[in-house]
Amino acid sequence: MFPADALIGIAWTKASPAAREACCTMGVVQDFAQGAEDLYRLAGLRVGKERLRQITESEAAEVSAQNAAGTLPSSWSAKEAAATPHGPARVYAGVDGVMVRTVTQDEKDKRRRDHSVRRQQRGRTQVGNTKSLPPPKPGSDDRFKEMKIGLFYDQSKTHVHAFATHGNHEAFGGLLSTHAEVIEWKQAKEKLSLTDGAPWIRNQILQHLQPLDAMLLDFYHLSQHVWSAARACLGEEAEVEAWVQQQLHDLKHVGASSLLAAIEALQKKLRSADKLAALRLLHNYLVERWEMVEYPQAIAKGWNIGSGPTEGMCKNLTLRLKRTGMKWDAEHAANLMGLIALRESRQWAAYWETRKAA
Repeated sequence: MFPADALIGIAWTKASPAAREACCTMGVVQDFAQGAEDLYRLAGLRVGKERLRQITESEAAEVSAQNAAGTLPSSWSAKEAAATPHGPARVYAGVDGVMVRTVTQDEKDKRRRDHSVRRQQRGRTQVGNTKSLPPPKPGSDDRFKEMKIGLFYDQSKTHVHAFATHGNHEAFGGLLSTHAEVIEWKQAKEKLSLTDGAPWIRNQILQHLQPLDAMLLDFYHLSQHVWSAARACLGEEAEVEAWVQQQLHDLKHVGASSLLAAIEALQKKLRSADKLAALRLLHNYLVERWEMVEYPQAIAKGWNIGSGPTEGMCKNLTLRLKRTGMKWDAEHAANLMGLIALRESRQWAAYWETRKAA
């Protein structure tokens, strides 16, 4: 019997909130084997790599559940965001998808067969874990799965709020709406989305982020399409460079109509079916996103036209998952990204205070 355990809210088979925080701190920055070793060296807390994984993933699942319910408060609200010290409260919404390597069903079946053999051997010798295997979990139907990431941030980039899911477009849209309420999206004076041109992103923003002052297409994504069309249609690299730079300059300072005119002028000089097809692709891409490419007006208002913060957050949330040789269950990957997002969004300390209180 350990009476002190009751005073700190744990059973003897569990870890205290402070120990769980220490475990999760290690678990979100490195692989579990190295994390367990460093945890002992730095804090004197001895846990195996499997126990560290279990603690980290269970806490990550708890964070995901609270995020889905909208019960985790943000570290900031839209009312605190400002373009300048005396400017309007301005909040951007960014959305993107990233691919994470997952464990396929075939790989899971093989692992389970190997585990079953080892446990049978342990059972005969009465050494080690001889319990029956837990019920199997389904594996992925593909080697890579898309994780969808949402981000809210202000003009200064000092206030950010991130989240992630492995769910489909509709599931992401529901989370987008929930997190918009958490940061009090509607309280911002200016509400903008700044994303790439994926149709699913556009649809979910239109459905779940109203009211919206403007939808902007990331300038870098559009420039990639301009470069691709130029390389397909023009010969010399110098000619490609000159044409692209002129179009990008005019997009920022004249407007998208200048690019349409340049496409039409170039079409009159070409005869190749492949080259004309490349120009049609660029033309259609631009026209289909016409309301998102009003860059001169955006620049005049001081709005960003590049989605760098979103791209950076995608990298930060997946660094842990993309270490050499790592594969994940899609749900565990998304949950761990949610746990990492707590740190990126400066919710970490507040979250663990609530866990200690519980």
